[in-house]
Amino acid sequence: MIILQPFLQPDLGLMMFKPGKTLLSELVKMSQGNRLIVMPLPEELVNVPSGKVSRSVIPDSSKSLVDDIRLLEFFNHIDVQKRLGSFKHWLERIPHCQLSDGEYCDKNLTVLDNAVRVCWHHDNQERKSRSIETESIAQRNVLVWGLESVRSQLRLDRHISLPELCWWSVVNGVYEHLPQSIVDDVFGVKKKPDTNGLVIRRESDERFELNSKAILKERAGAVKLIVDDEPPAMFMSRPKEITWQSERYLKFVRSLPCVVTGKTEGVVAHHLIGHGEGKMGAKTHDLFTMPLNADEHRKFHDDPKGWESKHGSQLFYVKQTIKKALELGALS
Repeated sequence: MIILQPFLQPDLGLMMFKPGKTLLSELVKMSQGNRLIVMPLPEELVNVPSGKVSRSVIPDSSKSLVDDIRLLEFFNHIDVQKRLGSFKHWLERIPHCQLSDGEYCDKNLTVLDNAVRVCWHHDNQERKSRSIETESIAQRNVLVWGLESVRSQLRLDRHISLPELCWWSVVNGVYEHLPQSIVDDVFGVKKKPDTNGLVIRRESDERFELNSKAILKERAGAVKLIVDDEPPAMFMSRPKEITWQSERYLKFVRSLPCVVTGKTEGVVAHHLIGHGEGKMGAKTHDLFTMPLNADEHRKFHDDPKGWESKHGSQLFYVKQTIKKALELGALS
């Protein structure tokens, strides 16, 4: 499949393309003397540059979640957007004006209200008078960007399903922001019937009583901290010190954005060093950790004091990480 920008000549009844020599030879091979299909660009490929596309099949729009407006609330949440990547960068890769009406478009492009890719001509028009189409495209962009980012992070070569989106949200610690109706669909929970109507159900039908979000939280595997107000070691004269370890908690910390750069890729769980912790030959408790990008982690170990003088005390970031874990239900 090849993506090309058309140049319309309405007065002459012509539509022209400029594929270049390399792509023209590809088109000759594809056509073999036959006709070629010209069709609108699938929304999932809106920011793919012109040229040959590696995907061997055209996306099946019937399986796409891009029409599910319930996901707008989820993708617009600030915590979710931190894990999806830069929406602005995604928009800037769109190589054409999204408000083009087949008439005049300026060759220079910009981003309108951080939501729509437009040329300078249509940007001026929209600033004078907003159109309903602009709002619709803005919402569509958020949905396409969010779904494409999740698909890319899951390394899928097809549309993602609701269960896969749910899995992504669990891995990234943002499952609590999923709309209730989405989680209900994933777990097959039925909507409670109107008690004022004539619908009659058996009391044994538990599908109407399930709390899908509670199920998701339970299955996401929150790390449990069991409190013992009178531990046996408390009554020993020389109790052996125990280091609290939890790979599941470290995995949660690594799913958070770096406390310095905000990056979500290449994040490691940095254990607190100094401040009475991280003694020679031993690591501190896994609870005393914070997310750091690998590059930032290396800079810290090269000069711990210099790092803290520039970015602040580790204690603050460790506290913020624990606070986030409690707020998201990773610790309970």
